[in-house]
Amino acid sequence: MQISKVEIHETILKLLTNSIVHAKRDYELAKESRDSDTKSSAGDKFETGREMMQREMDKISASIDQSKNQLNFLSKINLNRPYSIVDLGCLIITDQDIYYISIGLGKVEINAELIYAISLDSPIGHIFKGKRVGDILEFRGKTLKINHLL
Repeated sequence: MQISKVEIHETILKLLTNSIVHAKRDYELAKESRDSDTKSSAGDKFETGREMMQREMDKISASIDQSKNQLNFLSKINLNRPYSIVDLGCLIITDQDIYYISIGLGKVEINAELIYAISLDSPIGHIFKGKRVGDILEFRGKTLKINHLL
């Protein structure tokens, strides 16, 4: 593995920050669209269009809030903590894959390496929790051996 836990953590922070920036832009575009919609003689059509844009804005706003909460959660992870068992902030290197116990972001590619950012609350996070180096576990028909915890 050529990537450090700090680099993985910072990449995830950047992805979330970029997601927030794009969502805020989308929110503003939806707001402009809603506000520029002029009332026509077909009043119901006007109200339906405005309502659809408002729903889209609400959905985007919820997405922004979720990303902000995830950023806040990530800021609480101590990147220098040593791990003897799998817990929040742990980087797990198995014989097949690399997992970062943080937020449920899924597959992240960094310098051609695939890392799975997973939550402890996810199904695989539950299986990993409390495991140690050398432990073997099975998830969805796949057998994983924990080689290192960082």
